[in-house]
Amino acid sequence: MSGKVPPSSRAGKRRGLSPLAHEQVQRAARLYERFSGHDTESLEAFTVPPLPKVAVKIGTCDFIGYTTIRDGVREKYIHKFRASDKPFFCVSPDGMQIMLVAGRYKFTERGIVDISDKSA
Repeated sequence: MSGKVPPSSRAGKRRGLSPLAHEQVQRAARLYERFSGHDTESLEAFTVPPLPKVAVKIGTCDFIGYTTIRDGVREKYIHKFRASDKPFFCVSPDGMQIMLVAGRYKFTERGIVDISDKSA
């Protein structure tokens, strides 16, 4: 029977994802795994609201705090942006969406890293 088994009904289907979206999901999974220390077992789907075309610049973001599970342990992080790397703290015109705009930072396996941090 070797070579005679037909593909399954799902073979070759991307289940609605475009090739670009599929690549972005894979890239996001790799970033999550490098940062968190665990495998991506399932992807939680949630809706990301569209970015508004207009935003209100409130000021700069001095730091950001977040809680996550890393290597199986719940951790709290506070990242203090360096003066030259601070993003703008902005909100949507209806006040329902908060955004960090511009700035000089990236998110890596170390968490938030300022571009001016030469040890990154």
